[in-house]
Amino acid sequence: METWVYEQYDMRVGRMEQRGASTVVWHKQERFLIVPADGRSEEELEERQQMSRYLRAKGVDAVGELVKTKHGTYIAPCQGQPFVLLRAPLPAARLRSLGRELALMHEYGRSCPLPITSCRRIGQWRELWAKRIDQMEAFWANMMAAGPASPFDRLFLESFPYYLGLAENAVQYVADTELDDEPLRVDYAAFCHERLPQAGWVEGTEAKLPLDWVYDHCARDLAEWVRHLYNKRGLGCQRAVRQFFQDYGHLAPLSSFAWRLVYARLLFPLPYFECIEAYYTTADREEQARQERALRQLLDASREYEQFLASFAEIAGIANHIRLPAVEWLPPAP
Repeated sequence: METWVYEQYDMRVGRMEQRGASTVVWHKQERFLIVPADGRSEEELEERQQMSRYLRAKGVDAVGELVKTKHGTYIAPCQGQPFVLLRAPLPAARLRSLGRELALMHEYGRSCPLPITSCRRIGQWRELWAKRIDQMEAFWANMMAAGPASPFDRLFLESFPYYLGLAENAVQYVADTELDDEPLRVDYAAFCHERLPQAGWVEGTEAKLPLDWVYDHCARDLAEWVRHLYNKRGLGCQRAVRQFFQDYGHLAPLSSFAWRLVYARLLFPLPYFECIEAYYTTADREEQARQERALRQLLDASREYEQFLASFAEIAGIANHIRLPAVEWLPPAP
């Protein structure tokens, strides 16, 4: 890997350490990460680099930046696999709450004048979700015809109709929101994350990395963090959820349009889809066993999650001033 770094970037590595799927390298007192490109295009990476420059120009601390090879590209092959190199300063201590820090980052994104298209996801949830639903429904139909070959297959075949209904409700909820409600400035596209809970800066373990970002509605990050809090604490997450939304709302009060998108995203059973996809796209037995355990846990907790969805307005502290249209089949809020 040291030879590859020198050949691609003309950098001599001082020291190197492995960190999950990434490799940390040091060069002249600067810290860099070598990260798999994971199907990202040069166009996407250029947009993420522009976002990085914009945030650094605004004075945001510990923002990573992509490094081009000697050949002028962001992506460099290593043993047949595409990688990118990021300059990744050591993470700064976060002086604000997560809600406030996130609101500030989103606000910078809303005011960004750069044309961002490849990383743009705002307004695309319905289409992206519908495509994912159709693909999994076709896979399920084929397996129904062929019959299950493993215990996981049987769990998938039995559970999919329920989660299909949940996913279709989420798609319809977004459609109704876009028809019935009026977006405000807070609903402009912002610098968001593919999956906020997976971004290392949140826990103070990594810089803010451009590879984590997409250009989307703030509800993406808000819903994924609430989902994370629920996964950690179950129905006991109310205090943390309320505090998170209060902190965010100090800088960026949410519109009813935004609240409805947060709820729609929580309706969409993303953990289920990711679990099924992960199981059937790996040949690793340990990983398959891990996904089977995860699926069983999801299924065991499905009724409690229904209670969470039914009680969301109360949990978030908005029941008295925001009307979230009810999903009829959910149980009444306790």
